Amino acid sequence: MSRKWRDILIFVSASFVLLLANMALSGSFTRWDLTEERRYSLSPATVDLIQELDDRVLVKVYLKGDFPPGFQKLQRETQNLLDELQAYNANLHFQFIDPSDQASEKDKQEVYQQLRSKGLMPFQLETNEPSGKRTLNVFPGALISSGEREIAVNILQAQMGERPEAQMNASIEKLEYTLAQAIRKLTMERKARIAFIEGHGELNPRYLADLGRSLSEHYTVDRFNLREFAVDSVTGEPSVRAQLYRLNTYDLAFIAKPMKGFSDLDLYLLDQFIMGGGKCIWALDMVLAEMDSLSSRSDFLALPLDERLRLRNSLFRYGVRVNTDLVQDLLAAGLNDSREVLPWAYSPMVMPYIDHPVTKDLNGLRLEFSSSIDTLIAPGIKKTVLLQSSPRSARFNAPHQVSLATLYRSPDAAVLRQGPLPLAVLLEGRFPSAFVNRVQPRGRMGQQLPMQDSSMHTQMLVIADGDIAKNQLNLMNPQIPKGVPLPLGFDQFTGAQYGNKEFMLNAFDYLLDDSGLMELRARELKIRLLDSQRRQDERGFWIAANTGIPLGFLLLFSIGYAWIRKRLYAR
Repeated sequence: MSRKWRDILIFVSASFVLLLANMALSGSFTRWDLTEERRYSLSPATVDLIQELDDRVLVKVYLKGDFPPGFQKLQRETQNLLDELQAYNANLHFQFIDPSDQASEKDKQEVYQQLRSKGLMPFQLETNEPSGKRTLNVFPGALISSGEREIAVNILQAQMGERPEAQMNASIEKLEYTLAQAIRKLTMERKARIAFIEGHGELNPRYLADLGRSLSEHYTVDRFNLREFAVDSVTGEPSVRAQLYRLNTYDLAFIAKPMKGFSDLDLYLLDQFIMGGGKCIWALDMVLAEMDSLSSRSDFLALPLDERLRLRNSLFRYGVRVNTDLVQDLLAAGLNDSREVLPWAYSPMVMPYIDHPVTKDLNGLRLEFSSSIDTLIAPGIKKTVLLQSSPRSARFNAPHQVSLATLYRSPDAAVLRQGPLPLAVLLEGRFPSAFVNRVQPRGRMGQQLPMQDSSMHTQMLVIADGDIAKNQLNLMNPQIPKGVPLPLGFDQFTGAQYGNKEFMLNAFDYLLDDSGLMELRARELKIRLLDSQRRQDERGFWIAANTGIPLGFLLLFSIGYAWIRKRLYAR
């Protein structure tokens, strides 16, 4: 066989092999992530979520325009993530939109107003241009829609007291979680059910309006009165079994600042709800202390509530004790006395310190007359302190005299040295029933009630502040009616926005998450920032190196190539 035909045969054979390999691998999908922290690798939970999308999902990202480097990086990372998600499922579509690209200023303002009404928070940027400084309205977020449903996602995570670079990096770290969690809530067929427990003087619905409204976007939220029983159709008596059955149709019970005592039957219903795997959030005041008491006098006596509420034994069996004390903290939120804003020691400003999915990268939280929590030995129960006071804090047992004079005198630094004190504790595991080895309550007509001695694996969160989820009612803003619920965490008297709402929403999401996506909130990516001073000092060297070294390699290659050709073909 001639050399010509041999070359043709090799070429045809190689082409045939490549064709077969292409056909064999056409149904497979492989990507490689060579970064040290696997920053471009999606979590298994995200991959499962995206691959299960059957309907078209459209992501409209409002991050297009002439941005400074920080926002360009956020835009680029968002683009990369969406490309990665789309590679797993073609049902996911996305587009980047510049909301300021409108024909007239009127049209632009209308678009801005529409985005605000849908829940996207604007961010003002100042850019330096030859003509001077220019202010840009940026909406660093996205609208995700599927069918008739739509959800707003704020991609930029604002944090009180953090540098812009740190806020941008935190937003990039949580980007996968932010988008994946929104897609999950948008597409999930069954909404988890939440019961706001009533019947014991819990917070009025108008003080939980903002939290309830936000939760209702993704969950089914109802108010459930433990003391309103259905009537048994046979006996005509209230049915405890039916009440327990109704309670067990919910996934999570939220008890927000009860002021009246729990009966044995109330405690039994909640206990058996937990034993059946129900989740629970307790937001409790164990000391009677209200800011309203200072509106008419300069001091009042804060009294313990534990004997009235009768929750001590149940919580003790679950692994915690909420103390009858008040925490004073040198790191405190401000109180406006109509002349100036001063730190109020009874309102600890809690800075989340732990990289837990519930608390990572949160704004500071504002508590009000909070108590401390002790954790107790409870085999099989994992206890995680999510919130704690600063090291410069102390607790004062009730009865305790609360005086407005505390606002105007310097705190005693020698006294405020007991911290950090636990203020919110997450409990996870198999809980023992609070009614083991106790006389069990009986139903109407003395009937024996069902009893489960221990729970399946479940979770509860105990917060030693009943007001953590309480929103204010409008008194200051003349543009909206008085009494309208304000956003949770917003203090209308100082204008400060605290992270209470994000903390509560994260807590609900964590307890109700069965997909594993919440773990992404604790993911940490190493964002390697350039040293700006060194960059400026060595600017000339690196410009010369990046220009000269490639040209030098090209010159050496040309000389070497010419020399080799000369040696080979000089004959």
